Amino acid sequence: MKPALTGVLLVGGASTRFGSPKALARVDGETLAERAWRLLGESCDRRIAVGKLADGLELPFPLVDDDTEVRAPLAGLVAALRVASTDLCVVVPVDCVSLTGDALRALADACDGNGAAVPSRGPLPGAYRKAALAVLERRLEAGELRLRDAVDELGAVRVELPDAVLVNLNRAADLAGGSAAATQRATARVRVARGSTDGDLDDVAVEEPLEIRIDGEPVAVTMRTPGHDEELALGFALGEGLGPVDAAPTADLAANTVDLRVRAFDPDHLRRHFYTSSSCGVCGKGALDAVAVSAPPVTTDVSVEAGVLGSLPDQLAAAQPGFAATGGLHAAGLFDLDGTLICAREDVGRHNALDKVVGWAFRSGLVPLDRRLLCVSGRLSFELVQKAALAGCGVLVGVGAPSSLAVQLAETQGITLCGFARADRVNVYAHAERVRFRSCP
Repeated sequence: MKPALTGVLLVGGASTRFGSPKALARVDGETLAERAWRLLGESCDRRIAVGKLADGLELPFPLVDDDTEVRAPLAGLVAALRVASTDLCVVVPVDCVSLTGDALRALADACDGNGAAVPSRGPLPGAYRKAALAVLERRLEAGELRLRDAVDELGAVRVELPDAVLVNLNRAADLAGGSAAATQRATARVRVARGSTDGDLDDVAVEEPLEIRIDGEPVAVTMRTPGHDEELALGFALGEGLGPVDAAPTADLAANTVDLRVRAFDPDHLRRHFYTSSSCGVCGKGALDAVAVSAPPVTTDVSVEAGVLGSLPDQLAAAQPGFAATGGLHAAGLFDLDGTLICAREDVGRHNALDKVVGWAFRSGLVPLDRRLLCVSGRLSFELVQKAALAGCGVLVGVGAPSSLAVQLAETQGITLCGFARADRVNVYAHAERVRFRSCP
């Protein structure tokens, strides 16, 4: 017999980025609060909602006050565990619009005999037992608000859940289209003139700044498409040779800021604050040696059919809902050697898209990528080859052409560089020995 389960809803508050309380935003005819409350009612034996009574949110259910001045999920989790009538709780943030009852039950089942169980990508949603309360209370009192750190201290079980059920809303524009699928496109609607008409609405890709911090110190600002920001920060750190450990949003979840943890941070390694534009990650670097690859050449015995490499762009294009809606997003994808897509990410910057994929792979324990393939939707620049090298990937495929410097770096770093990949054909510019071409009859 399964133990009784309490569902906990963290209702959040007024988000400066979202523009209004997320709990009251509507999707598919109901507010996010109503949607999440209904899911917990269908999946759990009991349910409670936690937030700040002082925010005055008009909710159709009672609210437990977290009774702190802190705005952080940790405060809500502590308040919930204190009042929950069952030993086991599943905790859901109000902006996770695609969660399912099966996902919640998987977390609860994994918590058997453990203080907590969380998705591999982060601490929320998650299952927590009352036994975790002592650790959580101590960290809250000490002002240690990173729930991810608390989960690490608890030795939480990591549960693999599909990315599709972990999508969350970060901005009001994510509601465009009125469905959960639209939240994954990171689009905004603007007015556009077409000939004699000037009142049409069109979808455009969203571009916003993201500040990456180490030990509270800003080290980089990149213009990116919101979403998968922690992956972006981890991929950025790998590409800069910073030895990433983990990344998480700041305590203010509405801020365009990510905290990055690295093994050892030498400020002199970053002689200036990085600024990467959405068009070229190398822009602004003082000299070519400032971006010299600090990784050994990739050594791998992989052998790949040319037809497989040529097929990757079409598979990547099929996983680009943002581009389909706007025509304004790049993409990167990680593939198995047989051409099976493992992970795809979109962004206004091609280097950001690759950082997100590499960051996902790092978080999933797949780095180095010596038995994987990377594919990008545009041209092949120096920095993309650099990022592939630092991720340990020996095969990089692009839809467009490489630059001369990209080819030189690929030769030096032992990377098979493939451009103009389409319709089962590919041009190989470096280390063609890993590519098996079909013999002519």
